[in-house]
Amino acid sequence: MDTVTDLLAQATGRFDRHPALIIKPGFRTRTWRYRDLAFEVPRVARALRDAGLAPGDRLVIWAVNRPEWAIGFFAAAHAGLVSVPLDVRSTDDFADKVAQQTQPKLVLASRQTAEVAGRLGVPVMLIESLPDVARATEPMPAVAADPDDLLMVIFTSGTTGDPKGVMLSHRNVASNARTLIDVFPFGPDERLLSVVPLSHMFGLTCDLLAPLAAGKTVVYPISRQPAVLVKTFRDFKVTMLLIVPQGLRLLSNAIERKVDATGKRATFERLHRIAQRLPRFARRLLFRPVLSQFGGRLRTFAVGASALEPELARRWTTMGIDCLQGYGATEMSPVISFTRPGRNKIGTVGEVIPGVELRIADDGEVLTRGPNRFLGYWQNAEATAAAIDPEGWYHSGDIGELDADGFLTLRGRKKDMIALPDGQKVYPDDVEAVLVRDERIRDASVVGLDGDGSGAKVHAVLLTDDADSAEAVVRDANAHLAGHQQIRGWSVWPEEDFPRTASLKVKKRLILERLEIDQRAKSVPAPEDGAPAGGDGGSARGAVATIAGLTSQIAQVPLSQVRPESRLEADLGLDSLGRVELLSVIEEELGAFIDDGQLDPDASVSDLERMVQASGDARPETGIYGWPLNPLVRAIGMGLQELLMVPFVGLFYRVRVRGEQHLKGLEGPVIFVPNHHSIPTTPSFSPICRSSGAGACRLPQPPTTSSAIGCAAWARPCWVTRSRWHARAPCGAPWSCSARGWIAISAS
Repeated sequence: MDTVTDLLAQATGRFDRHPALIIKPGFRTRTWRYRDLAFEVPRVARALRDAGLAPGDRLVIWAVNRPEWAIGFFAAAHAGLVSVPLDVRSTDDFADKVAQQTQPKLVLASRQTAEVAGRLGVPVMLIESLPDVARATEPMPAVAADPDDLLMVIFTSGTTGDPKGVMLSHRNVASNARTLIDVFPFGPDERLLSVVPLSHMFGLTCDLLAPLAAGKTVVYPISRQPAVLVKTFRDFKVTMLLIVPQGLRLLSNAIERKVDATGKRATFERLHRIAQRLPRFARRLLFRPVLSQFGGRLRTFAVGASALEPELARRWTTMGIDCLQGYGATEMSPVISFTRPGRNKIGTVGEVIPGVELRIADDGEVLTRGPNRFLGYWQNAEATAAAIDPEGWYHSGDIGELDADGFLTLRGRKKDMIALPDGQKVYPDDVEAVLVRDERIRDASVVGLDGDGSGAKVHAVLLTDDADSAEAVVRDANAHLAGHQQIRGWSVWPEEDFPRTASLKVKKRLILERLEIDQRAKSVPAPEDGAPAGGDGGSARGAVATIAGLTSQIAQVPLSQVRPESRLEADLGLDSLGRVELLSVIEEELGAFIDDGQLDPDASVSDLERMVQASGDARPETGIYGWPLNPLVRAIGMGLQELLMVPFVGLFYRVRVRGEQHLKGLEGPVIFVPNHHSIPTTPSFSPICRSSGAGACRLPQPPTTSSAIGCAAWARPCWVTRSRWHARAPCGAPWSCSARGWIAISAS
């Protein structure tokens, strides 16, 4: 499996009818089996070629996570194209720069991104239309690909300048996915929930390619709101979730809110203390009421993309869910190391995965190489030479340590390390880990600031609603820090959130520049003596359940700052996950469902209030009613058909049976396979079967082994509706080839 095309071909050949991709956009569940991928991918590839794309051309994929994203990606590889995935949150400016660099011939966009994608001046194809495109197109053979051929270009934003495109080959991506089959704790019935964007390598490799190579099932939620995710967990018995730390915190917060709302905080904490001394199965029994909210099958969180707070990992582990953490980089396709069940040291990012080499340079930088190391940066030889040394080692820019057991611990970014005048080094992550434990602040960023020309000093920048409490926060943190780690100065960040990358990492360079030139960031010496801590800044933790109050609570700003014209992101600092959490709380408290895709980052509080008023109900309006699917209603409907429809149809239709001679000597149950859908409908089918003196069961889809055995157990003929994949199977379907005779039944 040296190419992604080979990886998919082997998976579809081995797992055939097993479910591969699942989504439930409304009341009906849509499932792509592995054989469906084998059917659709070569046909979509043909459609891409018919659209004018030739091998080597670039195809932008700018869409939300859904099964068609995977089909488009595999089709591009099948046709020899170069995929350029974009995050759905990418700005117009970023997307325009990417388009200028890569000169794509086509954009695959979802309905949420189609409008902005159209502004790139490139033809747009809706990704939701790909299944229909496949049914109307003939397949094409896969373009022969060399393992070292370019497969995709992933662009990273960075902090300044133009985006850099990471070039990844078939070998890079396929080798990493293949290795992860043995690294991930995939069970025989594994089902993963896909929430990490497929436009990021963590999501693409770990949440799509590796599971498919292992024959597992990937489920796509229609929203990232906790309430929707929890329902998806229950409906599809999800067993594993790949997630970023902030998303894991969001789920944890949802549980904590329910615990507080029921007044069971003391009991909840007592169970945590008891569970720490119990084996995993006992912990799962103890927290069964909590785990049942996730369907009762969830076993594993695989966390990546940024640092995981150790205490958060311990909380989930105590409840019986393994919380595994990995380390990687887009340039390494992306996984470098991962913890595993039974070998999980919380606080580390695990052991290096097989096939990858890793060493620590003299200055502490993590260097790595292997078949998953990228080819270089797109049209940027200078940046490539700076990242890859002559011996082939990729310089990650991360500072790390390997312990005696081979577990890697990260200390932070090399460029962020603070070199003190006395030669000692301070890693900001270590100091930040102490600061963020304090509930009086929302977040903290530590930088090296030279305020008087005597050298860099440890400087803490705090996000807090109450500047008066900042002094006490720093004092308390210093009590837990080593001498050289002492915070010598602090500032309160004047905005609602730090500048961040698309993956929510803090842009420390911009913070440092702001501290140096912005007079609003006022630095003061660290406190020597005690000082009274400030209050909670008037946040709305106890506010009534109004939109303003809930927004104040989630944004952690004083209620007085939440005005109708306040923008959720620019003014209140709510990033994408913050907005998701706000919508989740609104659904819980006010019973109003708003899909997160409808809430624009520039939306104001008044816009949100109008959405809540317009929703009126916690369920999205789909135009489809759910009551016909109720088991009682279905039973009544079937009874009415038997009592009314069947006798009524019998008045107008006469049944003629031809070909009875073919059945002479035939013993045992028989499966009848029609060649048309209109015959085996219940009103016509029942009298036909009764006229021939035989009882029958009609199956809505081709029988698997179990359903065929069931027919035999009933000792009755079985009429099977012809499905769309009968037509392309020999003799109608593999299991119909062995039929010993045919009977033609017609109604007139």
